[in-house]
Amino acid sequence: MKSNLKWTTALLALLAALLFLPSAWGQVRVKSGASSRSGGILHPKELERRIFQLTNEARRKNRLAPLDWDGDLVIKARGKSDDMLNNNYFSHTSPDGKTLKDRFQEEKPASIRNISRIGENIYMGARLDYTTDIKTQARLIVDGWMTSPGHRRNILDPQYTHIGVGVAAKDKMCYATQVFAGVKSRPQ
Repeated sequence: MKSNLKWTTALLALLAALLFLPSAWGQVRVKSGASSRSGGILHPKELERRIFQLTNEARRKNRLAPLDWDGDLVIKARGKSDDMLNNNYFSHTSPDGKTLKDRFQEEKPASIRNISRIGENIYMGARLDYTTDIKTQARLIVDGWMTSPGHRRNILDPQYTHIGVGVAAKDKMCYATQVFAGVKSRPQ
């Protein structure tokens, strides 16, 4: 009888721990997998990386060279996603009338001075729990772009050589931006 009581107690303790751990584990992963800026906006880097991978996967399937990750373009992409989230809009043109081209002319980082062309894909949707659904969220975003002729054209444009992906998430909203550039040559 004592043996059964010990096993029952141990089993109940294990079940209680298992019920508690998933939510605690998810909280830890959110904090470590996304950087936060003021205002509670998260930039889930793993989601950005997965969107980048799926974009290059689509290019490879169409016999195109993969795009290079560009940190300056990531800053532009995150800035666009942040702006849409903070100002509650979804458009390539911001409420103050600025387009991607305007944003590049205002502040053109030295590392991307030799661009020959630029393009942008934007996404707005419900934020999944990307601690467990990051692959699903990335797949939904990229598949959505691939079924839209204009967005697909950007992803499969052979003249683009570099990309930046920026995701901004807060509460139940998620905005994602891809900024593409055709770079003639990089400064050394």
